[in-house]
Amino acid sequence: MKEFFDITKPIIIAHRGANLLAPENTLEAFSLAYEMGVDWVECDVVLTADGIPVILHDRSLWRTARKRVRIDTLNYDVLKDYNVGRYFSKNYKHTLIPRLQELLELAVKYDRGVNIEIKPAMPEYAIATAKQSWQVIAPYIDRIPILVSSFEEAALHWYRENAPKVKLGYLMSSWHTHWQETAKSLNAVSIHCHEKLLNPKHLSALKLSGYIVLAYTVNDVAHAQTLWAMGVDGFFSDDPKLLD
Repeated sequence: MKEFFDITKPIIIAHRGANLLAPENTLEAFSLAYEMGVDWVECDVVLTADGIPVILHDRSLWRTARKRVRIDTLNYDVLKDYNVGRYFSKNYKHTLIPRLQELLELAVKYDRGVNIEIKPAMPEYAIATAKQSWQVIAPYIDRIPILVSSFEEAALHWYRENAPKVKLGYLMSSWHTHWQETAKSLNAVSIHCHEKLLNPKHLSALKLSGYIVLAYTVNDVAHAQTLWAMGVDGFFSDDPKLLD
């Protein structure tokens, strides 16, 4: 298995795969990102009505599949035939919603890492989504680098209590005054911040506490270079070749 994070260079995590070049959160986007040389991809995991962890960002299927229905109301046997590529291009008319297991198998093939964001369709599904995703992740935890993150602290606390081997990333879309207490209680290895939060004061506090700091979602090369010079360790980007 590859080293978890190589901090001798900027860590580039392909946000929902290479989603500028292929439909987001699909095997096509993840494969393309790995082929382009990135060490990590990021995905969003949600449960179907029958508890299957699949990869999709929105709880609604309208944006990607043009279906006015919530993903958590459908069983996988129905969902598995929905196309999520045509919104992007007519060349992706056979692109389907992947199961989490399919992405993990792909990562094994390439020997690369996966950041799995637990993204329940509703906040009250956070622990169920954590539990079901862990059932899929567990066989892979010693085979490839896996980082679990979530905006739902309940999901992360479930992982810390029940899956101690899993490395966790703590997400912040706004500055949390309790961030240090929470990150410590989670034994987080990384903190993932909206790029606009990373002023020198905030970044200094994060780095002095010993965390890997990752910024999202950075698509501007000059801005990425500025953040790297400030001490940010890496970036979630829609462009896997951001700093090439």
